[in-house]
Amino acid sequence: MSIFNKVWSCLGEEQVGIIGLYGLGGVGKTTLLTQINNEFLKTTHDFDVVIWAVVSRDPDFPKVQDEIGKKVGFCDGIWRNKSKDEKAIDVFRALRKKRFVLLLDDIWEPVNLSVLGVPVPNEENKSKLVFTTRSEDVCRQMEAEKNIKVECLAWQESWDLFQKKVGQDTLDSHAEIPMLAEIVAKECCGLPLALALVIIGRAMACKKTTEEWNYAIKVLQGAASIFPGMGDRVFPILKFSFDSLPSDAIKSCFLYCSLFPEDFNILKENLIDYWIGEGFLHEFDDIDEARNQGHNIIGILLNACLLEKSSRDIIRMHDVVRDMALWIACEHGKVKDEFFVRTRVGLIEAPEFTRWVKELESLKQLHDLSITLESRFSQSAALKF
Repeated sequence: MSIFNKVWSCLGEEQVGIIGLYGLGGVGKTTLLTQINNEFLKTTHDFDVVIWAVVSRDPDFPKVQDEIGKKVGFCDGIWRNKSKDEKAIDVFRALRKKRFVLLLDDIWEPVNLSVLGVPVPNEENKSKLVFTTRSEDVCRQMEAEKNIKVECLAWQESWDLFQKKVGQDTLDSHAEIPMLAEIVAKECCGLPLALALVIIGRAMACKKTTEEWNYAIKVLQGAASIFPGMGDRVFPILKFSFDSLPSDAIKSCFLYCSLFPEDFNILKENLIDYWIGEGFLHEFDDIDEARNQGHNIIGILLNACLLEKSSRDIIRMHDVVRDMALWIACEHGKVKDEFFVRTRVGLIEAPEFTRWVKELESLKQLHDLSITLESRFSQSAALKF
């Protein structure tokens, strides 16, 4: 039985009110939850309302409340200006009369449903809660009746996905490329990410010579030997797609997207204006041409699967890709533009500059100290042995 069918079957069990889907970041939990949501949209069912909301690492519970409120008919300005406690009361009164499905994506800590105003799903109200998390412990704390682990793809599924992202035209461009592509796919298959197969597959879609594929194999295998741990291997492998971007300007534009909070919906036009303000789009003097360049860069990043499309005008960055971008900016040390950011602190004006500089200098001093200590420890260990 596929994992989708397993979850769908659980939704039909009356004694199951809460279902937790857990697994490593990028393994496909959000994709699975999306499939469940889409299945509700295209099939008849016994539920009155199906609600989708993203929680994320730094939860914005008022925003989650607003998403729930929209689905139950609270969308006017008066309701939006109510306190979170008043909203919780309104949501509870509405949902207690309905049979609902609540899909919560990307939970990092247990969510108190009463704070949102959501009645606890149980056999009596016949409602359901399905959530995704990276932690099995969160499933237990949420008192899920069913905890389902989202596993890595099996080899055949991985290979099929990789071939799809590379494209048949590239695979057919040389007799040796399918064999080389299989080697590349196996390097990614060792990772806990379907996301890695997608991103590396898209990066290789334009590589039609054996030399390019052999180079990619060497880079990926080098990352595996330098970073043997599973967690540490992810970013160096994904960084291959960053290195494959065609220009420094596009790389700067990509890294800039990591400054937005996790799971943030980014308006394309706003993002392009920010890029212009930062001086990334200086190829043209005309503002309209610069905006066209910005749209072209967004297209390149979407095609590389380094950004995702939420709607026609909105894009977002997968949280694993965002973590990789921050790793490049903070750890790799080859980025021209340095930045120090705090998300979700509700700033309406710039903070005191000198305080931020002092904090940044302290962080750099700690980082330099850790490198010095690590170097000295390595030298001492070498002398000892």
